[in-house]
Amino acid sequence: SAAPEESEFTSAMEIANEWACTIESSNYYAFGYELRPLWDLIEEIDKAKAVEFRQYLEEKWQKDVSQQFLPSMFLPVKLRICQIPDASKAFILNTCREHKTVLMEEIAEAQGNIDSVLQYFDRHCYRRWKTAALFGIETVEEIQEIVNQDSVMSVEEVLNKLEKMALEIHTESKRYLGLWGKDSKESNRVQLLNRSFVDKVDKRLKIDLNRQDALHDGHDDLNECQQEVDEAIEWFKNNLECMSSKDKVRNVNRAIDRVKDIQTSLNEFLNKLEAEIKE
Repeated sequence: SAAPEESEFTSAMEIANEWACTIESSNYYAFGYELRPLWDLIEEIDKAKAVEFRQYLEEKWQKDVSQQFLPSMFLPVKLRICQIPDASKAFILNTCREHKTVLMEEIAEAQGNIDSVLQYFDRHCYRRWKTAALFGIETVEEIQEIVNQDSVMSVEEVLNKLEKMALEIHTESKRYLGLWGKDSKESNRVQLLNRSFVDKVDKRLKIDLNRQDALHDGHDDLNECQQEVDEAIEWFKNNLECMSSKDKVRNVNRAIDRVKDIQTSLNEFLNKLEAEIKE
């Protein structure tokens, strides 16, 4: 490639000089920082104080590291469908299959009446009957998909969806169409079956959600108990030498054992609860 002409160099220098003239104390900033310990700064003023300060910080850091971190509270974790127990998934899927079988029989019976010439004048009733059953199958398949795919949806989100489904089904089950409600009699009956199905799934998921909440509460209690145990043991260790009476020592040891018993009982409760959730 051809070498740049002298005029191009001159133009670049002019631009650089023009830019340099815009730099002043109000618009320039330091960069290329290097992080150094604070005692380096103190050393410039008082070397003895710098050594003392460094020793103090290093001892503090060592003490902080040696102390066990025991958080007493945790951010709440939403239970997701993919985390519910296998027993719950099996129950929901079995309920789906059973209800779908019932609905298929309802559709077959409704279709048989639709196809019958003798039932021509009641065709609106049978069409609504079939439509209600088809709606139920759509509901079943939606729930099956959520469970089968191990959805990352939270249980609360699914419960909200089920609540909307139940409200829609309830509305459809209260229709009063045709002479004396004849045209909506069978469809209302099927919608009540759909509502019963949704309620079963809803109830099962609420059981899992309540167990999860109880488990979180139990862990919070355990962490609080653990913290109290550690504080009590630390206090007793620091004060045992100051106690002259054997009775005091015996009472202190009895108190320690009591706190440990409480902790053991709480651990057993949590283990039992976790086992139930995994069933």
